[in-house]
Amino acid sequence: MKQRKRMLAAFIAAGALFAAACSDDDDNGDSADTTPSEETTAPDDTTGPEETTAPDDTAPVDTEPPAEEAWAVDTSLCVDPDAASAPIEGDLFIGSAMPLSGGAAAAAFAPVKDGFEAYIKYANEQDLLSGVTISVQIEDDQYNAELTPGAVDTLIAADADIFAGIIGSPNNAAVRQTLNDNCIPQLAALTGSPAWGDVANFPWTTGQLAPYDLESKVYASQIAADHPDGATVALFHVNNEFGQVYMDAFTDLASEFSLDIVAEETIEATDQAPPTSQITNIAAEAPDVIMAVPLGAQCITFLTELANAKAANAGWEPQVYITNTCASSLILGAAGAAADGIFTSGNGIDIVNPANHEIPSVVQFRDYMAAEGLSDVEATAAAGWVTAEVVVEILRQAQASDAGLTRESIINAARNFDYHPSLYLDGINFTMSGEEDPYGAQSLVVRTYDAETKTFEDVGEIITEFES
Repeated sequence: MKQRKRMLAAFIAAGALFAAACSDDDDNGDSADTTPSEETTAPDDTTGPEETTAPDDTAPVDTEPPAEEAWAVDTSLCVDPDAASAPIEGDLFIGSAMPLSGGAAAAAFAPVKDGFEAYIKYANEQDLLSGVTISVQIEDDQYNAELTPGAVDTLIAADADIFAGIIGSPNNAAVRQTLNDNCIPQLAALTGSPAWGDVANFPWTTGQLAPYDLESKVYASQIAADHPDGATVALFHVNNEFGQVYMDAFTDLASEFSLDIVAEETIEATDQAPPTSQITNIAAEAPDVIMAVPLGAQCITFLTELANAKAANAGWEPQVYITNTCASSLILGAAGAAADGIFTSGNGIDIVNPANHEIPSVVQFRDYMAAEGLSDVEATAAAGWVTAEVVVEILRQAQASDAGLTRESIINAARNFDYHPSLYLDGINFTMSGEEDPYGAQSLVVRTYDAETKTFEDVGEIITEFES
């Protein structure tokens, strides 16, 4: 019990948790078109030449365009093209870098690592990658982008076949060039940076989370639906690229949705002091809505200070939209009543909610995590589980391709992918299609948080209008 309390305290201090990743019985991507071509027969040489007739202008003309070829990576640019097309047999080695030490951040991300490793173990037990054993080695970068290159170099030297689930935008960016130069797939970057959509320059890198700018557009769309006559909005965000991506997207859409931005306050990424002055400034404008993108433990201090400001300004009850990187039942639970009624988003089933405990995929996940002794972190571990599930399905589709399992076929499978992860909401698939659709997750549902039950309730329909 003491160990669990220490763990929870570390989660609260770090505040950097992923929203639970997210049922459909269809676990396979779209199959290739196997419709046979029209049979061609030899001419009957016993007959005379066919009579030539004028074409019938009334007959329908087949104007269907030829099927487009699937996107394929160019391996001629690889440092070692032969290595990119070499068969992978017997064992497939996945490398990753995550914060395994360095204090509270390590504890905060530990459940994601646990969920990732749990699914890989499950995949091996079920022989999901037929005849191939998947191994995983996760190096410690302490959530420090300066340490990620060394961690990745160590794994490259150990012959890692692919990388997957590296946590953090700057951490992934720090190794993207190296992995692309060496044509090693960098799959499922655990970050929503829009940078992972640059297929032309970095074809070997794919993201796992919905892009942050898309999430911001989803919020703007929902706010407009709730306020058809327009609304005043205050912005609060961390002063770095993470926060600015949200704000730029939201600001671009504000006028289109009749949203009047009346205040903008920021907080530095390293500042863990309560944002008292910033919230005071926002309260002075009494906006209808607050769009908030705090980072880590700032999720809690923001909500606490906002509760204090509302208490001091009777009658002011703004709608609060907060980044889904704060949308963990552990984080919001630590904020207590201050988090009640906030709006966020997601694409996954809320596995904490008892109403979802009879869904077969949720039952399977929770039972497996219980058997591994990980029930206490299952809400956050689900993000790691889904990430590994997507990666394994990419490997399965690559293995089934004409090329067999190679680095080249793996990234081609990833870039031509359509799959329904077991913990995603019905109606949402993880889909990529070359440069045309570089982001796997692009549909979200807005949801609100109930502080008493510590569960989420979906608001309205799934928003798909920003799909590529």
